[in-house]
Amino acid sequence: MPYDATPIINQLCEAFPDCFNQAAPKPLKIGIGGELLALVGVHPALAEVSRTQLRRAITFYTHRFAYRKALAAGGPRYGLDGQPAGEVTPDQQTFTKPPRRKPAAPATTGGAADPAIDCPEQ
Repeated sequence: MPYDATPIINQLCEAFPDCFNQAAPKPLKIGIGGELLALVGVHPALAEVSRTQLRRAITFYTHRFAYRKALAAGGPRYGLDGQPAGEVTPDQQTFTKPPRRKPAAPATTGGAADPAIDCPEQ
């Protein structure tokens, strides 16, 4: 059965609304995972969450297209209090740019496929 991180992400959005937002995510400050792990079992929103569940939820949140798009745009990173805490570096922007989608292949009437269209982007 696959793990569903959505309930924990919803808890993070409720507990830290100035930091976590599924519709309009902000780049998270470096080290925020450690801060959150320290709150497991202490903070009311994380009282029933295991460290493994939290790590999986953070990984899921930061790998979503909307988060990667926000990171690629650059700008400040944000802490749990919603205050700026560092900047997204140009290297981080380049590394996390959302992959470009390949254009749809034109309809063909038979024959061999165009290898340029079938090749993955590099």
